[in-house]
Amino acid sequence: MTSLLLLAALTLILVLGASGLRRVPAQRVATVRRFGRYRRTVGPGWHWLLPRVDRTGAEIELLNHHLHVQRDDAGGEAELYYQILEPEKAGETLERMDDWVAAQARETMGGGGVDSPDEFKNELNRRVGRLGLRVVRCSLHLA
Repeated sequence: MTSLLLLAALTLILVLGASGLRRVPAQRVATVRRFGRYRRTVGPGWHWLLPRVDRTGAEIELLNHHLHVQRDDAGGEAELYYQILEPEKAGETLERMDDWVAAQARETMGGGGVDSPDEFKNELNRRVGRLGLRVVRCSLHLA
């Protein structure tokens, strides 16, 4: 009887332990939410999360983000490619990164002072760099 209880307890522990395992594919990160609120960012590989408490949020690709951004007043457009270098810095913003980068691009285009793609890229990298991003290529068409 004791060995049967011990076996049942061991099986329960193994099942609960295995149910908390999550895998994040290479070149991606995932956000972890505890009770619906952002908790942390995990990188590629196997991670253990508390079952029924922690949940994986969005899985985000680190490379090859492509955006086509139009200025709000239709006075120009930009096409840019960016990558996420330090996802820990971005935190919860990772889940809405494309929208955030597009807003930064619109602000940069609308702020004036950028006439060339190089100036646009440098200013945009200055803005997005604090969240661990880098614009690797862009084109700018101002009206």
